[in-house]
Order: sequence, then structure tokens, then C-alpha cells
Amino acid sequence: MSDLKCISLNVKGINHVIKRQKLLSFFQKEKCQIALLQETHLSDTEHMKLRIGQVFFSSYRSNSRGVAILLHKNLSFKFEKSITDNEGHYVLLSGILYGEHVVIGCIYAPTVYEPQFISKLLADISLFSCSRILLGGDFNCVLEPSIDLSPPKGVRQRKSLRLSEFCKDLELFDVWRLTHMSEKDYTFYSQPHQTFSCIDLFLISQELLDRTGDCSIGIRTLSDHSPITVIVCPPYRDPYCRQWRLNPSLLSCPKFLQLLKQQWNFFIETNKSPEVTPSVLWETAKAYLRGVIISYTSAKKKGAMKNIVELEKKILTLEGDFKLSPSKCVSQQLTAARLALDQLLTKKVESSIFFARHRLYESGNKPGRLLARLARGRTETNRFSIEGDFLRWIQTIYHSPMSCVITNGLRSDPFPLARGTRQGCPLSPLLFALALEPLAYIQSNV
Repeated sequence: MSDLKCISLNVKGINHVIKRQKLLSFFQKEKCQIALLQETHLSDTEHMKLRIGQVFFSSYRSNSRGVAILLHKNLSFKFEKSITDNEGHYVLLSGILYGEHVVIGCIYAPTVYEPQFISKLLADISLFSCSRILLGGDFNCVLEPSIDLSPPKGVRQRKSLRLSEFCKDLELFDVWRLTHMSEKDYTFYSQPHQTFSCIDLFLISQELLDRTGDCSIGIRTLSDHSPITVIVCPPYRDPYCRQWRLNPSLLSCPKFLQLLKQQWNFFIETNKSPEVTPSVLWETAKAYLRGVIISYTSAKKKGAMKNIVELEKKILTLEGDFKLSPSKCVSQQLTAARLALDQLLTKKVESSIFFARHRLYESGNKPGRLLARLARGRTETNRFSIEGDFLRWIQTIYHSPMSCVITNGLRSDPFPLARGTRQGCPLSPLLFALALEPLAYIQSNV
């Protein structure tokens, strides 16, 4: 399963058909699956022309505001509910994505400070009662004027303070700032004020933050704002895709626990300061400790492999000596070496089985390669006692199917169907249910 690519962009009006087509071509080139657009300047009818899958929007006037969320047609998103702002400032939607309940929002904040805007937005998001939130858009203010403005400012405006309170209330984090702690980059250049600013943001909740990959700011081509892109990993992977996880057996090793304690104390002493918030400190500490654990396990694995190679060489030498002059001493050394090698190999196999069970537990009840592999060779062709002439009739009907297309009253030449069936085939739903039943049986017994 591929990662989820989301792009947010203030398009500064896409009334013209050429600019709309440029925008859609840009999303297609970037392989974008979720697009968040601000300042579309479109009516409800014009918004529907952006359809590349599912479209959710909030219109205002043809020369100002307007936001839209575009979902790719291949994205498996099950829509549940949406909330739109009558002023064209935001659109929020909730649904099921990859088996999880998520809230996706596109925000275009007012250019001037409006105290009721953040309060209304906070109240609408709270109606979803969801802990997985992804908000993107043009917030028309920066979170940290000292690093998100050029030239920087030391005093925070009311909009910035209110936005920070909003993030704290919903436990949202600025993805770009977390992934580029020491860098400075900007999404907008104000010609009248001669200032750069990072006012286009992706705000993500804690539960999605751990699965967030790269976040980048693109170049300004289609608008006076730069697109901002974020990559979010799906909640589960294919069984063949390895994800890092802590090996619980390490917790029984005193040497490892001592190392972990030393590294934790070192990190806290080095990084704890009044400028660093507890949430940022905790997230960076987890990343640091993960690197320490990976380094420790990698060294431990290399040491185990070295021991295995040395024991194999020792056994080879002892077997040669034993063949030349059999003796009780050599036999005992050979037995001890074989026993030590067997223990190392057993430990390695037990570890592989342990992690295999973890992957099977995560993906065993979900559709994917694992279920297909288990189903291969186990589907019962005669589960419903369909045989004889009736089965041959069905095979004849679906053997080398042909179809054609009627356009403006003209019918095309017949062409073979490589996949699927003819549109409107009344037999297809029944055959689909019959084919799905064995798979459902196998899935329930995984």
C-alpha cells in the first residue's frame, strides 16, 4: 500500500479554464491523492468541474474566498459527514480512510483578525469527536514570528496567539516545523511589505504524527503561494513491508536497560530548556531513543552473525581433525561447538517467528497480499455444488467477452474485455457474491 500524498495550495483564483487545467495537471504529475485548495473564487457549479474523484467545497463569491478538498478517484475514502462555512473560509469532512476514522479540513483564515473565526472552527471540529485530524491551508498568520517571518519579528500578533491556543486545544502540530527544526523557508512573499512568511501550514494530530513522513515546500509557479506537501503512511503495511518495532526481549537484558537509562538522561540534560515544549521534547526523545535502539540491535546482530561464522569455521576445522585422528577430546570440542551453534540458530529463528506473528496479527484480517496468498489453492471451486451443464453455460457466457461503445449515436467496433464484465451484466453481482464467499470464510479463519 502506497503512502498518502497531500498537497495544500492557495491558488489565488482558478476561474479560467486554462489555469484549472494547469492545476489538475500539476496534481496528476505530483501523484497527489488529497488536494486542499484555498481562494478558489468558484461557484458551486464551477467547483464540480474540479472533479477528479470526490469533491467537497465551500463557495462564497466568484472573486473572493472559496475552499475545496479534492480526493483522488482511487483513494478508498468512505465519506460520512461534512461541515462547510457559509463565508467560504473552510470545509471539514469526516470518513473512513484505511479503516480509520479521520477528519480532513481545508482552511482559508480571514486576512484580518476575527476573534469568532477560530472559536467557530474549533466548535465545528469538535462535533466530529475524532482524534485523527489533518488540517491544511492558508492561515494568514505565522505560529512563530521569530523564525517564520523574514525579517523576523519578536512580538506575536493576536492571530498568532489565537492559532497557537487552537493547536494546543486540539493537540495539533505544525508538520513542517517539526520535520525542519533548524531550517527557515517561506510559502508567501508580500510585495507591499517586502516580507517573506510561512502562513501555509499542515496541522496534524498526535495519532497521525507518528506516521507522517516528509513535509516540503515547493516552488511558486501557479500562484503567489508555494504548495506545501506532506506524506502520511497508512496505518498498516503489506506483510512483506518491514516496519521498525521494539523487540520486547531486549527489556530483559540488564545491559540494554542500563544503556537506555544513560541515553535518556543524556538527552534530557542536553535538550531540556524553557524554549522547548514538553510535547516537542517527548517526540524528539522518542526519535533519538529509536536511533539508539536500532544502533544497539544492529551491533548485536552483527556480533551474533560473527559468532555464527566463527563457530562454523571452528566446526569445519574440528571435523577435519576428527577425521584424521579420532579422539575423545576432539569429539567433545566438536559437540560443544555444534551445541553453541545450534543455540544461536535457534535464537535467530525464534526472533524471526516472533516478528512474523506480529505482521500476521496486523494484516491477517485485512484485504491484501497476505489474504490472497492464503486463499491461493484453498478456494473451493465446488463449494455451492455448481457443476454440469449449468457451470459450462456460465463459462461459455464469460469466455472471450466483447463490448462496444455508443457515442453520439455512433457505435464503435467491438473490442475484447480484458478485465471486468459488460456494463449492466445482470449475472455479475451473483458471481461476485459466490466468489467472495470462500474468501470471507478463509479471512474469518486466519
